[in-house]
Amino acid sequence: MASPVQGKKGKASSGREEKKDYRFMTALARGLSVLHAFGPDNRPLGNAEIAERVGLAKPTVSRVTFTLTKLGYLKHLEDLRKYQLGPGVLTLGYDVMAQMEIRDIARPYMQELADYADASIYLGIPSGLEIIYIEACRTPASMAIRLGVGSRIPLPNTGMGRAYLAALPDDARERLMPDLAEQYGKDWPKVRRAMNKAIKLARERGFAMTVGEWIPEANSAGSVIRRSDGYPVYALNVGGLRSIITEERLEKDLGPRVLGVARRIEHVARGLLSSA
Repeated sequence: MASPVQGKKGKASSGREEKKDYRFMTALARGLSVLHAFGPDNRPLGNAEIAERVGLAKPTVSRVTFTLTKLGYLKHLEDLRKYQLGPGVLTLGYDVMAQMEIRDIARPYMQELADYADASIYLGIPSGLEIIYIEACRTPASMAIRLGVGSRIPLPNTGMGRAYLAALPDDARERLMPDLAEQYGKDWPKVRRAMNKAIKLARERGFAMTVGEWIPEANSAGSVIRRSDGYPVYALNVGGLRSIITEERLEKDLGPRVLGVARRIEHVARGLLSSA
């Protein structure tokens, strides 16, 4: 696959130096060129082979592949000392192509649950250490909590975030821990204990809960929507004021229902998800 950025080896001679545009981010371009080095078969490549393909120095490629691995865009095969494209790359194209379709698919199921629960139902997409709401269905009683499309919520202490963490492969989840620890500072041990307990329950139940742990006056339960290979790509939650959405109601009724809605959306969208 052709690389969008080349170093000295692949530099074409133009007879004159092009004026450098201050808006052009060379580091970003190098990272993208490394991702483009992998073909459709995603054959493992070592740093030397990548360097040859993209025309960059091997030490530069080593720094780029290390960074992309930390971010989840590459997977390091330690026994081979080579790399493959990771789950982060697979979700990039999916996010762009599928966001509108998944909203259209999810909306009627979400509204049905919102009307039943007299609550807010949100669809979100993971982004770093957060989830971004991309669709919302609400009832008048749920408007007291003013969150809407575009709102960002944290992973460790929300129902939707915990459901996503529980569904991630262990290695992908563990890669997030150092950044979460840095983000929460001295509060991290307490946050992590509660998060781990919720993750364990989520693996048993299929949904995760939070009871006043992010917004004190609100409770929620969340589940995930997966690709055909099992990787979580979207998350869904039901939430609202604690006076309406009680812990008992979440555990016995609404948690299982949000799991059921997620599975129905997943079933309808499976062709879309598997083609991402």
